[in-house]
Amino acid sequence: MMSERAYIGVGSNLGDRTLRCQEAIRAISKIAGVTAIDASSFYETTPVPPASGGWFVNGVVSVQTQLTPEALLFELRRIEQSMGRAAERARGADRSIDLDLLLVGSQVVEQPDLVLPHPRLHQRRFVLVPLCELDPNLRHPVFGVTMQELLHRLDDPSLVRLLMSAEKSIPGEDG
Repeated sequence: MMSERAYIGVGSNLGDRTLRCQEAIRAISKIAGVTAIDASSFYETTPVPPASGGWFVNGVVSVQTQLTPEALLFELRRIEQSMGRAAERARGADRSIDLDLLLVGSQVVEQPDLVLPHPRLHQRRFVLVPLCELDPNLRHPVFGVTMQELLHRLDDPSLVRLLMSAEKSIPGEDG
C-alpha cells in the first residue's frame, strides 16, 4: 500500500489530561508503519456532550502511514486499551484517552466499525481548530471544502482555548 497522510484526534478529560495525550502521541509514533508525526497545539475544550469529568484536552496528530485505515484503527484502539480505556466506547462518557481516526488521505470508508472521514468531524470545533492549525487547506473528501471553510461555517458554541503550544505537545522532541 502506498503511504498516506492520516489525521488522528487525541483527547482526555481524566487525570493528567495533557500527560495522557502526550503519552498517546508517543505511542502513536511507535506504531510500525507510521512515520513523520506532527502534532497540533493542545486545547482545553468543553465536553461535547457534557461529561462529568469536566473539560477535555484535545489536539490532532498528523502521521504518514502505510497502514490501511482498518489496521491503523486497530492500533489506536490497542493504545487506548493499554492506557486504561475500556473496550466499550460509550458516547459522551469520560475518557482517560480518546483516539479518533479523522481522515486517511482522501479515502471515504463506510463500515460498521469505521467511517471516514469521521462522521462528526465537520461539527466539532475541538477537532477543526487543531486540524486547521496543522493544515487549514486540507479538503474534506466528501464536502470538497477546506477545513478552514468548515471551521468558518461552524455553528458550534463550545469553547476551545489554547493550552499548550505545538512545540511542547510532542514529548521528547526537544531533548
